[in-house]
Formats: sequence, C-alpha cells, structure tokens
Amino acid sequence: MSYFMPEQPKEAAKVPWFDDVTTEGGWQGQATSKSIDTLRAEITACIGRLGGLASGFQRGSFNIDGQTRDGYQIHYAIENKTGKMLPGRLDIAALPVKPRQQRRNSVYEQRREQSLKMALYMIRVALDGMWFLQQLSPGYAPLMPWMLAVGKRTVTQLWAESSVMGNLLPPGETEFIEGEIVSEKKR
Repeated sequence: MSYFMPEQPKEAAKVPWFDDVTTEGGWQGQATSKSIDTLRAEITACIGRLGGLASGFQRGSFNIDGQTRDGYQIHYAIENKTGKMLPGRLDIAALPVKPRQQRRNSVYEQRREQSLKMALYMIRVALDGMWFLQQLSPGYAPLMPWMLAVGKRTVTQLWAESSVMGNLLPPGETEFIEGEIVSEKKR
C-alpha cells in the first residue's frame, strides 16, 4: 500500500482528539461497527447519486501543524456536457488519536482505525446532506469544490489561496432580489 503526504498550503482548523469527541459535541460515527470497506462502498454510492463516478480511495496521512493524521484521498470524476470526464479529489483527514505512549500499541492502532472509520462515516453523512441540498437548491453543484483545476489543486484550494478568486464574488454592497444581484447604489 502506498502512502501520500500532501502539501498543506492552508492552515487547517484545530480539531479535537478523537478520544475526546462526543455526540453531544456534534460528532458522529465514533462507535460505528461498519467496516472500512462498507463505508467506502457507501461513499462510492453517495458520489454516484451526486452525479460523480468514484474511481478510487488512496489511504495515506496528512501532516497538519506538525501532527500526523490518517486519511484518504477520494478520487472521482464527473462527466461534462461533451462527455469528457473531469477529475476531482476529496481529501479526508481523520481526527488525531492521543499518542501511543499513553496506551498499549494494539489499543493505539485500534483507535487510529476507529478514527478513520469515523471520518469515512461522517463524509458519508455529509455527502447525503449534499444530495438533499442538491434537490432543494437549483443549480447547486455539490462535487464542484473538489474538482481538479490548475495542477493538482482543487477549486477550493485555489479559492482559498488566491486573491484573484475573490474577484468572482459580487461587490460587497449588493443585495439579492428575485434571482438578480442589484447594487445598493442603483436602488
């Protein structure tokens, strides 16, 4: 099995330890009994329902703020109007597990796997939510943020890293009225 260590151009939000999350805190899937293969199959189905074709799951790790987190790159493609398949990639970093010096190695490895299962579980839930939003919000393109654009960067990465992408937003003094953007100055 090969592993990847992607560059992390943008600082990630601080996340809690897997060992400390609770359902009351909004987290889901900490105790899922589903296998990784089952969760991957469910995610593949969710991507298909959103109009994409999942082409693979690459397991690896992310180094975020000096902390290594297990994860996956989920590769998929969507077909454009001319029939060309456009690639996309969804990066998923599981929550970190407290260091092994605090527990036996086998328990540490089990917690790492459970954190990875939780991440896959939550992605499946998020993709289901995107399907609901796709049904309710005309024009919503749920897989668009992770489409590959320049090089191997996703649209979201380009958006976050570039001030030029800010030019795609409407001016700050606008109001939404019946599907049109109208400048405050024109009103």
